[in-house]
Amino acid sequence: MSEADRRVSWMSGPLHVALVADFHPERLGASWQRALVANHIKVSPFDIRDKQRALGLVLRNRIGHRLSIHSYSIRWLASRTYNRSIVDHVLRTGANVAVFHNGDFVFPETIENLKSAGIHCVLYHADNPLPPHANRPETLAVARAMDTYLVWSEKLVIDLKNVGVRGARFMPFGWDEVVFPYEPPPREVWPGVLFVGGWDREREEFLSKVGERVPLKIYGPSYWGTRTRRGSVARQRWMGSDLRGAAAAKLIRESSVSLNVLRNQHVIQGRPDGLIMRHFEVPGAGGYLLSTRSGGATRLFPEGETGEYFSDIRECLEKTEEALAKPGERAALAARAHQSVRADHTYVVRMAELVRYLESKPMPDTARPVEISGS
Repeated sequence: MSEADRRVSWMSGPLHVALVADFHPERLGASWQRALVANHIKVSPFDIRDKQRALGLVLRNRIGHRLSIHSYSIRWLASRTYNRSIVDHVLRTGANVAVFHNGDFVFPETIENLKSAGIHCVLYHADNPLPPHANRPETLAVARAMDTYLVWSEKLVIDLKNVGVRGARFMPFGWDEVVFPYEPPPREVWPGVLFVGGWDREREEFLSKVGERVPLKIYGPSYWGTRTRRGSVARQRWMGSDLRGAAAAKLIRESSVSLNVLRNQHVIQGRPDGLIMRHFEVPGAGGYLLSTRSGGATRLFPEGETGEYFSDIRECLEKTEEALAKPGERAALAARAHQSVRADHTYVVRMAELVRYLESKPMPDTARPVEISGS
């Protein structure tokens, strides 16, 4: 089937999405499914939590997985049954679009099989798929095979196109009120800083400096208790557990400041360009967010209007102390940020953008492709 024939055939009927993702109620797959259905799109879910049991033992065993992490051939052979089950699911349901989240253990041979059947293939990658951040040998190979490859950074789109990912497009995360519900913030809030997220050495050092100056609570996985330096301020401020969903939303509203410290993987072309989930979840839940200054964030949430940012620890401490000292200004900015998220940055809005983009694909060669922009 030629490319021209495929463009015409894949949208011969109403849009029908086979969504290959994790559908735990608080995971992105469930958010996308709810938002697609809200846009009146038929969805046939393929839940990877159950289906990845078909992976070969070498991939399901932690030691075997680590030993095979750089071997394309071993990983392909061990995941062939899993990949066949994806193709069977998409063809059996009659979907004309296959959407993958991250695409772990998915190989380009699978994508080519789907494309040969006239199915448009989309992948949303929630992390940085470029080395050294991603080291699985199939990651870039499957990225190049995709018709559409969605990522959370405009600069990352440029880098991906430079390595042959022609379908790279920008689409940021969003807010799902089911997962991070909104309520009006209480009149009195805890006069301190909340951080919810994973551990790394840079974050530990940064947050230790924050905790030396202002009240700080850290919620996150056990690495905060096992990998932090003994006696470090960050270890002392870790509350002993992670925090998710509605419980996180409640504490976000009840804290004066929520801190968002970007990781190294969000530094693209030498500077932060990341838009992570916290950029949308904190204002969505009704909280005040102070974040690492990044190009993507400041474009969607202009500084001083719906966002506040820092570039280093000195500026972070200054902005934090100013926010703690001016509760009225802090609350006003948080309210504006919430309205911006509710109007423009929900997953229902994101999926409406995706639907418009997909429905624009069967078009004359002279037409210009529609970029997914999130704005």
